[in-house]
Amino acid sequence: MIASTKRRLQDLLLPKNPTRADDHSRGAERNRRAALTGGAATLARVVQIGTSLVTVPLTLKYLGNERFGLWMTISSVLAMATFADFGVGNGVLNTVAKAFGKDDIQGVRKAVSSGFAVLSTIAILLLLSFFTAYRCVNWADFFRVTSPQARGEAGPALAVFAVCFALNIFMDVVQRVQLGLQQGYRYGLWQLCGSAAGFIGVLGGIWLHVSLPVLVIAIAGAPVFATTLNAIHFFGFVRPDLRPCRDLVSRNAISEIARLGGLFFLLQIVCAVGFSADNFIIARMLGAVNVPDYSIPQRMFALIAGMSSMLVAPLWPAYGEAISRGDIPWARKTLGRSMRLVLVVTSVASGALFLLSHKLIYWWVGSRIHPPFLLLLGLAIWTIVTCCGDALGMFLNGASLIRVQVIVGPIFTIACIATKILLIHRYGVTGVPWATILSYVGAVAIPYVFYVPRAISRLSDSAEKRLAPINL
Repeated sequence: MIASTKRRLQDLLLPKNPTRADDHSRGAERNRRAALTGGAATLARVVQIGTSLVTVPLTLKYLGNERFGLWMTISSVLAMATFADFGVGNGVLNTVAKAFGKDDIQGVRKAVSSGFAVLSTIAILLLLSFFTAYRCVNWADFFRVTSPQARGEAGPALAVFAVCFALNIFMDVVQRVQLGLQQGYRYGLWQLCGSAAGFIGVLGGIWLHVSLPVLVIAIAGAPVFATTLNAIHFFGFVRPDLRPCRDLVSRNAISEIARLGGLFFLLQIVCAVGFSADNFIIARMLGAVNVPDYSIPQRMFALIAGMSSMLVAPLWPAYGEAISRGDIPWARKTLGRSMRLVLVVTSVASGALFLLSHKLIYWWVGSRIHPPFLLLLGLAIWTIVTCCGDALGMFLNGASLIRVQVIVGPIFTIACIATKILLIHRYGVTGVPWATILSYVGAVAIPYVFYVPRAISRLSDSAEKRLAPINL
C-alpha cells in the first residue's frame, strides 16, 4: 500500500521521462527540420549568387564606373550586418531554442517580445545617429565622386540604404525566432522570394532609367519587404500566439538575451579580426599589388566554406532544444555525424577545387593571377579545417558554451596575426593559410579536444540529475 502510494505521488509530482521512442521521434524531427532549413538556405544562396552574376554587369553598364562604384561602396556596409545588432539576434535565437526545448511557450513569447523590443530600440538609435550626422557631412566629397549626377545621388542613396539597413535589424527577430523553433526553412524561402523581387526590381529600374537611390530601394528594400511579409505571415497566421506584445516584455528575458548577445558580439569581433585581416596584412607587408594573388583563390575556396556553413547552421537551434530537453545522446551523436560528414564532403570538394583551381582562375580573371602550389594546398586544407570548426561551433553555440570561445578566440587571433606576419615575411603570400592552420590547431583545436568531451559529460550529468526521480 505504501509503495503503491509512493509511486502514485511520483507520477503526480514528476513529468514522465521521455521514452526511447519519443527521443527517436524528436531526433528524427530535428534532423528533418535541419535538412529543410539547410536546403532552403542553400537554394536561397544559389539564387542570390545567380542574380548577382546577372545584375552586376547590367548595372555596371547602366550606371557607369563611378556610380556603380558608389553603389558598391554603399552596399559594402552590409559587411557590418553581423555587428549592427550587437549580438542580440543570436541571443534571441538561443533563448527561444532553450525555452522551446522545455516546452515553455510563455518563455518563448517573452523572448520574442523582449527581443523585438531590444532590436527595435537598436534600429531606432542607429537611424537617429545616422540622420544626426547626415546633414553635417558632404557625402559626395566623402565618397570622392566628381560627376554632377553621382554627387547629387550620393547622399540620398546612402540615406535610403540606411533606412533599409535599420528596418532589416528591426525585422530580424522573425528570422531568429524561426531558427530557434527549427523553422528556419520559412525564412529561407522568403529570402529566396526577396532575391527574386530584387532582381526583377533592378531589371525594371534599368528599363525605366531610374536614379541610383531607386535602384538601392530595389536591391536593398526587396529583402526587407520579403522579411516583413514573412513576419506578417508567421505572427499573423502560423503562430499568432507568439506575436510580439508590450505586456510580455520581460526584464529577465532582456537580461538573458543581452548577456548571451554580449558574448556573441565579442566573439564576432574576435573572429572578424582573426579571419578578415589577411588582405590588409599582405598589403602592408608586400604591397597591394600582391593582394589579388591571395584574395582571388581565397574567394573560390570560401564558396565551399560558405555552403558548408549554411548546411550546418540549422543544427545550432536543434542542439539548443535537444540539450534543454535533456536529450544529450542525440546531441552527441549528431555532433559526431556532422563532423564526419563535413570532413568527407569538404575534403572531396576542396580536393577537386585544388586540382581545377588554375583552370578556374584562368577562366575567371585571365592569366594575370598565378597562385603558387603551396598557397592553393594551404587554402584547401584550411577550408576543410574551418568547415569542421564551424560544425563544432554550432554545437558550442547551441549549448550556450560561449565563454570558452570568447577565451580561446583572442588567443587564436593574436597568435594568428603574429604567425602571419612571421610567415609572410619569410614565404610571401604562401605563408598566410599555413599561419592560420598552425594557429587554429594550436590555439583552438587542441584545447577543444580536451574541453568538448568534458563539456558533454557535464551536460549529461546535469540532464540525468534534472530527470532523476525524487525519493519520497
